[in-house]
Amino acid sequence: MLIADYALLGLGGAVSCFAALRWERERAGRSLVLSFIGGAVCGLAWCLDAGIRLGSVACLLFLASYMAVLLRHGAEQEKSLVDILAAVSLSCGCFGMLRVVAEALLGISYLSPFFRVMLALMAFLGVCAGLAYFSREFPEEGWQQYFCREGTQDGDRPGRRALLFVAFGLCLSFPVLGRNSLPTAALSLFAFFGGLRLFCLAAAACKERESLRTEKQYRDDMQTYMSVVRSQRHDYNFHVQTLHGLLLRKDYEACEKYLEELLQDSVAMNRLLPLKDAAVSALILSFQSRAQQEGIRLEITVENDLSQIATNVYETNKIIGNLLQNALDETERLTDRSFGIHLTILKRGEFCIINVANEARQGDPMASYRAGASSKSGHEGIGIASIQALAARYGGVVYSRMEGQVIHFVAKIPLRLVKEAS
Repeated sequence: MLIADYALLGLGGAVSCFAALRWERERAGRSLVLSFIGGAVCGLAWCLDAGIRLGSVACLLFLASYMAVLLRHGAEQEKSLVDILAAVSLSCGCFGMLRVVAEALLGISYLSPFFRVMLALMAFLGVCAGLAYFSREFPEEGWQQYFCREGTQDGDRPGRRALLFVAFGLCLSFPVLGRNSLPTAALSLFAFFGGLRLFCLAAAACKERESLRTEKQYRDDMQTYMSVVRSQRHDYNFHVQTLHGLLLRKDYEACEKYLEELLQDSVAMNRLLPLKDAAVSALILSFQSRAQQEGIRLEITVENDLSQIATNVYETNKIIGNLLQNALDETERLTDRSFGIHLTILKRGEFCIINVANEARQGDPMASYRAGASSKSGHEGIGIASIQALAARYGGVVYSRMEGQVIHFVAKIPLRLVKEAS
């Protein structure tokens, strides 16, 4: 029976590793190989000659360190602290649950040893079948942002929701230290699969809330855009009447001057026409209007319509909005606002470049920047950090550079076709 106990120890380690790696969306073949290695090491716990209970504790410690090192340094894609926290908790929780089930079934005294081992194997197979079923509901790529610190998308800054993973792993691991019965095994099974379901529902609910917020933002931006269009149409009625009056008076000089001013206003609007999505145009127009109210000139140059940018319209607006807001805040503090703000949208190779330039009061503010701190009153210093994390999620980058007294904030985002092909 002792041999069966240690064999189930190794099998439990392999199943636990596989469950955690599949949660992280690692390839099935790679997950199987790494799980076999983890299970083989757990099965060697008999070498410690310390008893099955201490051997189980040693396996838990091994799984925690194995998953942490594996995801931090050996994963195919770079993993964040939230990823590691989730994988360690899931592997330890799964191992603790399997260990409790095995101990409870192997401890049924009125059955023969053979039937006890068969029952334990059937229970393990049932757990594997359950994991295969639940794996279809595991969250897609990007779930980490829902468990980050509020206001950020940085997977290395876990939030309060991430503590659910820690509680899950600890609660399912602690029963390994005591004696377990069939009711305890049933409770562990329920807690494990219930916890998995809870994590999936939490990620799905956060994704749905993000989708609703995106839709609301899109509607608000569209309403802004349509109000601008209606306002311009209303204004153009007055312009036509004015021009008609000047022509009737044959005041051609005044008519020519009025047309030149009208043309400048029309050119400013036409610069935004190449943008494919009206919501992005609406956001930029709203910032242009705010800048004009503060006596700040916002120059716009559009050489790419953003139709192939990898981010969705909400994320694109988040990037542009944060960069323009920072530039507006900084320019409002200047006594000389003649330089204004320059927004440039263009394509360079396989990337879309969003460049916002403005004069800075003193050097490069990014040199002393750290997430969560801001020199602006009422700001939390998370704007740049959030769009840096957003860009990194798509393989892009956000950085700054100085040219004299002018600072350029540059967002470099891959194009969608390049992202899909890779």
